[in-house]
Amino acid sequence: MYTHAELNIDRLLRDVEGRLAALGSVGESLRHEVMDALREAIARERRGLDPSFSVEEERDRRQQAEELRAALEAIHGSVRPDEALAEALKQLGRLVPVDLAIAAVAEPAGSLRVAAVRGSGADGLVGATLGDPRLAAARAERRAVRVSDSEAEGPLAGAPTLRSWLALPLLLEGEVVGVLVAGRVTLDSFSDDEVLRAKAVAFWAASALRRVQLGEQVRRYATLLEQVVDLDQRVFRGEGTEVLGPAIVDGACRIGGYRGGLFVIQTPRGPIVAGATGETLAAALGRPAPADLASAATRRLRPERMLDVAEFLGVELPAEQVYLVPLATPDGWVGCLALLDPNGESPEDRLIESYASRAAVAWRYAAQRRERT
Repeated sequence: MYTHAELNIDRLLRDVEGRLAALGSVGESLRHEVMDALREAIARERRGLDPSFSVEEERDRRQQAEELRAALEAIHGSVRPDEALAEALKQLGRLVPVDLAIAAVAEPAGSLRVAAVRGSGADGLVGATLGDPRLAAARAERRAVRVSDSEAEGPLAGAPTLRSWLALPLLLEGEVVGVLVAGRVTLDSFSDDEVLRAKAVAFWAASALRRVQLGEQVRRYATLLEQVVDLDQRVFRGEGTEVLGPAIVDGACRIGGYRGGLFVIQTPRGPIVAGATGETLAAALGRPAPADLASAATRRLRPERMLDVAEFLGVELPAEQVYLVPLATPDGWVGCLALLDPNGESPEDRLIESYASRAAVAWRYAAQRRERT
């Protein structure tokens, strides 16, 4: 471990080197010669002040600094945000031996959604929600959380079984943008030096994660505009409600990344399914729907309630929560979207509600035109 004064000396050396580089009159070879002389002089002073300091320790320290520099260059050398985040997890594995590395983005509702993962047992984790309270504590309290033995302290909820793991908040400009999780499948707790190296990667991963967030935000808004324009074009082409219904629910699934959904409308005979998408839900098109799916308020239907819904529709449905989003215009209620949403609240929710208002206008216009003809 090095004192605060030693770290200040390192900062001073970097500042001196930067100032020399800024002087056009100092050549590159002379600059390197001056810096080497300064480092040797400082190393001699350190050995005189601290008898325990050795050349081997200085060599190890320089090697670690080179490894960190190489890791930083590799991360920032990636052009695409998702590649930079994946590279951050890769470099974490090089600096700190881990079996699994996870980068989770902080959602507005307080949950943590997996944005990138690397290592054993990583299949199917991207997009999943991590609900472990210790991860929430790392995010809220902005501190590292170390679990030496999960068998004694409890497994990590929402992730594969890890015997020892470490969670670090990803801080960027004073804001927690996510959490970095590093784990080992065997009983091998993380040392203080490993935590320090992991913190360096966490700092760079935070920047990459924010770039991913901004990219996803642009993608979501672009998808929203594409689907709204698609609905408007369908209406202008004169397509009927029998075609517009499936298009509405398909557009919602594209925006939110949902695996399937239904569009339920009210008729004189009761609620019916006017649109359906997804392998398990397509068969419900045109069938009567339960009153639970004809909601006039935005809410989520509990997974256990889906068993009754599946029996009513006569189809097989996964036991997952369903996001209900009503479609309404100033003239009144139009229908309701029922979207399979196992991951809970996400940034897509607000976009879906905005999409629903535009889809309601399109549906109302198509229905009125059908009545006139």
